[in-house]
Amino acid sequence: MSNINVTKEWVLAEDGTPFYTTKWAPVSETPKAYVLFVHGYAEHIARYDHFFPLLAAPPHSLHVTAYDQRGHGRTAYEPLTEASPQTGGWAQMLPDMEFFVKRESERAVKKGKKLFLWGHSMGGGQTLAFATRPSAPPSPSTLSLLTGCIASSPLIRQTHPASSIKTTAGGLAARLTPNLLIPTPLKYEDLSHDSAMNESNRLDPMCEQRGSVLGVSDMLQGGMGLDTAETWKRWPKGLGLMMYHGSADGICDPEATKRFFAGVDAPHKRLDIIEGMRHETHNELAPTPEHVAKMVAEWVHEMADGSAGVAGSTGQSKL
Repeated sequence: MSNINVTKEWVLAEDGTPFYTTKWAPVSETPKAYVLFVHGYAEHIARYDHFFPLLAAPPHSLHVTAYDQRGHGRTAYEPLTEASPQTGGWAQMLPDMEFFVKRESERAVKKGKKLFLWGHSMGGGQTLAFATRPSAPPSPSTLSLLTGCIASSPLIRQTHPASSIKTTAGGLAARLTPNLLIPTPLKYEDLSHDSAMNESNRLDPMCEQRGSVLGVSDMLQGGMGLDTAETWKRWPKGLGLMMYHGSADGICDPEATKRFFAGVDAPHKRLDIIEGMRHETHNELAPTPEHVAKMVAEWVHEMADGSAGVAGSTGQSKL
């Protein structure tokens, strides 16, 4: 698209780790808002090269920044090996998020714009956890930099969860052998109705379905920790929330998303259950990706200009 700028660059975190990043921004106007995106498990930000231009181009005109997380994509040193930098679990991934939130907030403030945090799947769970942690990271001052959070098909509960025995064993293994790589099989047809997109994921060496024991354990245990009334009560006052989920998601349970949404007392919240769609709604057949982009952009615009309604809303999108 000639009406957007795409910038790919390496960013050094505070601990010296080089993170691979991409920015999508409108060419002809000041962005209406700034968005930091956190991707899902066993994927990387290049898988969004077809989608984020929809958000950056007019009329949506959002500035979107995304980064390959530790242990993922180019940040992991391609492809993932035993010698690659491991994720370090949430103890490192949440501080990484805080680093990028503060960095993107500086950009947004310079333009007088609002900042939003958006995550998909594992990244969606991380986004919700980022807002509800009982202690730092993040710090309260960092959370105050955000106007709203967006969770796409968040990993709170698996649609087909592992047994409690396996989950307990995984937690023990995470303490004993945290960097051990383990397979995490996936039914690729559960991703979307677009068979070509699913196949591209299967063939992508940076989407190999395996991860460190610690990273996988934190992802699953952290997600389950979001499914509690205690966590819901910690939602920050004044922080907006948007959640959306395909009703036919065979990977992350949409019912858990509904529970989180209902339990959180957010002043401006929106839930969209997209009828018949699978896990990656942004990778579904047209026109679903365009619908998702419009849906997210409209909510961000409403929050950014202060026109969002006070009451929460629940929608059932049928495409």
